[in-house]
Amino acid sequence: MIELNSSLKGKRFEKGHLEEFLTSQGFTIGGGWEYDHAYFDYVFQKAPYYDVLRIPVLVKSGDFEQPSAKLEFGVPFLLRHCYQYGLDDEKDALFGIGAGTLNQFQKPIDKDAPISEKLVVRGVELLKSIENNLQ
Repeated sequence: MIELNSSLKGKRFEKGHLEEFLTSQGFTIGGGWEYDHAYFDYVFQKAPYYDVLRIPVLVKSGDFEQPSAKLEFGVPFLLRHCYQYGLDDEKDALFGIGAGTLNQFQKPIDKDAPISEKLVVRGVELLKSIENNLQ
């Protein structure tokens, strides 16, 4: 994980406006959101690594599910996960092919894999574009 300096840190926006803008730029709301915080993710690639620019937000007022919630930016960061591909390990397999229906999520081989300089450049460029165009 690499934290990126950003002028967004500490700025506040309504969730509806922020979500509309960021989704138009290719971001999605990360699946692990809670009522008090969430992440907007931009996925650069999914294989062979899962490379993402993640922008954390804190809920300062309201409920995250509501477009009127006030969100505050945290420090954006890049991360790279390296996932296992192919068959599950025998110890995780319950019933052969049917095990996938019960154990569908594999743990990453490396949840904090080294990040290439090329990805850092792409992440910084995307973040600068967001900073310049978000109003």
